[in-house]
Amino acid sequence: MFTNKIDLFTILGFRVSLDLTWFILAILIVWSLAGGYFPSVIEGISTGTAVAMGIAGALGLFVSIILHEFSHAIVARRYDIQIKGITLFIFGGVAEMEEEPPSAKSEFLMAIAGPIMSFFLALVFQSIAMALPGAMDESTLVALFSYLALINAVLAIFNLVPAFPLDGGRVLRAAIWWWTGDLDRATRIGAGTGRFLGSVLVALGFLNALTGNIVGGMWQALIGLFIIGAARSTETRLTMTTLLEDIPVRRLMVAHPITVPDDTPVDYLIENYFYRFNHKVFPVLRDGVLLGCVRLDDVGPVPPQERASRTAGDILAADSAARTIGPDSPVLEAMKVMQTHNVSRLMVAEAGELIGMLTMRDIVAHIGIRRELGAATEART
Repeated sequence: MFTNKIDLFTILGFRVSLDLTWFILAILIVWSLAGGYFPSVIEGISTGTAVAMGIAGALGLFVSIILHEFSHAIVARRYDIQIKGITLFIFGGVAEMEEEPPSAKSEFLMAIAGPIMSFFLALVFQSIAMALPGAMDESTLVALFSYLALINAVLAIFNLVPAFPLDGGRVLRAAIWWWTGDLDRATRIGAGTGRFLGSVLVALGFLNALTGNIVGGMWQALIGLFIIGAARSTETRLTMTTLLEDIPVRRLMVAHPITVPDDTPVDYLIENYFYRFNHKVFPVLRDGVLLGCVRLDDVGPVPPQERASRTAGDILAADSAARTIGPDSPVLEAMKVMQTHNVSRLMVAEAGELIGMLTMRDIVAHIGIRRELGAATEART
């Protein structure tokens, strides 16, 4: 999901990362707080003080979002749901789950934990604001903690909207799942509410932009598009999981793939393999034994004057082992490997012998065929 991110720290075994898009959010928050919010609640505030408070407010929101996502992650751990980490990005934060919750109860508890934490933080920050000296005079600290109380309350209320992938949408999905016993149906309904909310936000965003509120309108529209995309992504992921469940790699792999002898010169490899077959990865064999693979990225750095003397065996991909999977492994596991290593082709090997290749294109084609056949069956019935 996130390709350009910075790992910050690890707490309780959860890695916290910052996607580069979060800096856009941070700048917008500091700008809006320093230029609008704090000057409106503190009379005569200087520009430097307003900027400093804007930065403090952004940092407070940063901590609040982390705690919100941590609450999800801690409950997920209670139910043995694997969390890859917590990432902050332009639309807030997300606890990255590697799999769906095992039950409606676990889904509900994990989803509701975030808003509960945000409401708790709102109460804590408001209590601090009221206890500070000068609470009635809106001092800088009082204004800062009042803002953090407000933003956490807003965060909790917005997340409770019953539209997937918001926490409220997950609560709705958990309720439908518990009522019907059908996770697929619950996900379709939850994703449908997410798409509806996203469409409403996009429409309102364009309307606001047309009436003069360009920045606010664009922000609404972007949030709406994100919700629509996330809802569709979740629905697609569940569909793929359902259609690929219990299918082994050997069923979808291409047997007898094109291979390259390890003593093949690089210049011959370029002309007669990459240019001829238009593949970006080829398995490399020596006397029938799989050594690894050679990628287009491995060929490019070889100087032209050395391509006649160097061979495929000399430039094997360093991550060849990671690009290999067994024939009896589930296709879903193979997809996780592809995602982890950002590849679309895996070598299928057994006892050191190459027996096939599995590609994302073949997986997608299989899903498409099964969906069409399923739709045709439903139409006949």
